[in-house]
Amino acid sequence: MKITPLTSNTFASDGGAMFGLVPKGIWKRFCPPDDHNLIPQRANSWLIETDDGKKGLLESGCGNPDWYSERERALHHLEESWWLEQSLQRLEIKYEDIDFIVLSHAHWDHAGGLMDPEGNPVFPNAEIFLRQEEVECVLGEDPLLYKSYPPKIRETFKKLSPHIFPVPDDDPEMLPGLYLLPARGHSEGQAGIYFSSTEIAGRGEEKFSALFAGDNCPSQHHLRMVFQTAYDTYPLKTRAWKQKWLPRCAKDNLLLLFTHDPEAYGAWIVADEKHEYVVRELYTGES
Repeated sequence: MKITPLTSNTFASDGGAMFGLVPKGIWKRFCPPDDHNLIPQRANSWLIETDDGKKGLLESGCGNPDWYSERERALHHLEESWWLEQSLQRLEIKYEDIDFIVLSHAHWDHAGGLMDPEGNPVFPNAEIFLRQEEVECVLGEDPLLYKSYPPKIRETFKKLSPHIFPVPDDDPEMLPGLYLLPARGHSEGQAGIYFSSTEIAGRGEEKFSALFAGDNCPSQHHLRMVFQTAYDTYPLKTRAWKQKWLPRCAKDNLLLLFTHDPEAYGAWIVADEKHEYVVRELYTGES
């Protein structure tokens, strides 16, 4: 298996929302906001190539900006280009070539790329995998989750339901060496995507283990336990996940993959007496 980092979209979010309870005086030191308190974000995706020739995507990003209303594009400062389309074109990969899509969760900036502005599947031949619990959340009618799964997203998953394959917790290995593990916190059904052994673009033929953290650790600046987003539905579960997995990433040299970092696709981390965990080496996707 080999994974290659791709940029799906670029946008901006309120810095305070991205760091929750952390005071601005702290987070602005490493994420300086603009005059509107916004910080840059990137929706990162990954091309997955299996040993038997199948091609898949980890995350579809925000999708085509034309899928959103003018108000929604302005709200998220979503750039006009869908970078994922250009990223795939550079690799000479067509939408029809994608055999499967793995989603950490079903929020707009991770699953928005599944449908085009006309309401048709972007990847017509792709099977879609996410944790069973997340499928139940997005297709459920819990009024408390209306912001997490607005009507547009819920309708997308209803239309695509024949192509959706929920992954149960008691059988999380969806492909040999690729696991969808519970990563509750940002959403109840979020998955941490674990690669037990994979080549990584720009690193030759060496094999690595890697973990995609979803929004439980969206960037290199979210390694500390209380550095988490205000969008987390279950904040204490986010911290519990970090307490379990960040020590393992440091101890076992796992590459921690980021979903929204505008500068890096991942990092190798180490424990730190003062800051809990810090970056040992960033992975920018460049050789």
